[in-house]
Amino acid sequence: MNPEQIVKGAIVDSWVEGAPSRGTRTRLVLQVVPRGRPKDLLIVEAEPSLVPDSGWLEDLRENLCHGSPVSAVVRKTIGGLFRASSLQLNR
Repeated sequence: MNPEQIVKGAIVDSWVEGAPSRGTRTRLVLQVVPRGRPKDLLIVEAEPSLVPDSGWLEDLRENLCHGSPVSAVVRKTIGGLFRASSLQLNR
């Protein structure tokens, strides 16, 4: 079992992927540069319900949050991405 860890950094890209089929969920995808590791790029997937409000979600969908600080509690997936169980977003 992969332990949870905290990722802190800045958002460099973001988008919302719609559900391609009935059995699939909508997901938020964030590309995050971790604090202190400017050459690394992490892909963090999250449920849209983790975003504090609809204004934030719309801004993330429209790429208006580049450079915004983010802190996420994540677990690494089999594919090497990070799945968030908690998001803290700041402007």
